[in-house]
Amino acid sequence: MTTVDVLLQGSPFCDLTFTFNADSELPTLGQEVYAADFAVNPGGIFNIVAALSALDLRVGFLTQLGNDMFSRFIGERMRALQIPMDLVTWVDMPLPVVTAGVSFPHDRLFISYAPPPDSVPPAPQITVEMLEDYRPRALFSYGELGSAVYRRARELGVFTYVDTAWHPERLRSAGQREALREVDVVAPNRPEALEMTGAATVEEALDCLARWVDAVVVKLGAEGCRARANGREYCVPPIPVRAIETTGAGDNFNAGFIYGRLRGYDFEDCLRCGNIVGGLSTECVGGCVAAVTPAGVEAWLQKMREGNVRRGA
Repeated sequence: MTTVDVLLQGSPFCDLTFTFNADSELPTLGQEVYAADFAVNPGGIFNIVAALSALDLRVGFLTQLGNDMFSRFIGERMRALQIPMDLVTWVDMPLPVVTAGVSFPHDRLFISYAPPPDSVPPAPQITVEMLEDYRPRALFSYGELGSAVYRRARELGVFTYVDTAWHPERLRSAGQREALREVDVVAPNRPEALEMTGAATVEEALDCLARWVDAVVVKLGAEGCRARANGREYCVPPIPVRAIETTGAGDNFNAGFIYGRLRGYDFEDCLRCGNIVGGLSTECVGGCVAAVTPAGVEAWLQKMREGNVRRGA
């Protein structure tokens, strides 16, 4: 029987990230501007895979890659980072999944492309049988798995964590709402929490989500996070960082939280681990290249426990 720490699935993006200064402006049609910085990195769910691997967790990453240059680049990065590739399916056709990100210090925008679903082979899916074969300690998903998979995971004692991601139709669907009743933690960001609940404020969204799931975390970017679990509310501040680019910070938060959970930490320390890894990821361009290590996370965590972390310090 093969065992992994975290089992997850998805199609990684290739992120082309253009970074601008605060006083820069986007061009209008027909104009051209030059970015202050630029980077090419795997992105999307790859951010979580890379961070989990950097935190010394064994990752089972179920994905499908093609014969295009972007897929080959992602495969090369997986090998370079020593991420296991036994769950990668290679398809002899182009499968480019690409995002051009335009990042300013205060916000960012994305232009993405993925092949139409009916033009490519169906992506592999995590099944109940895979859970029983791989016996992961944690299961991460974006809420796309069926209720039966989450239910079986909990029966097997697998920690289940869902980041809803920005899929408006799925966020509003009754099917996802029912699936969330079977998971341990759901962690949307602020826009996703408001969209899926129809709430006007984070407080209202927490009220609503707490009726659907045992523990809910709302990621607030530079404000840290708020959460409800076991009848208690948490408000955990971020760590002070010199943020360069924030793409993938939420993904890295997910990895940090799961790391904390698998270390046996209490809920508040898991939130702190999420903020630590998410914050550190903003100190470079690209969401999968931060120098995150277990020792570094533990050092920050001790500072937070002792109250020795001040914003702007």
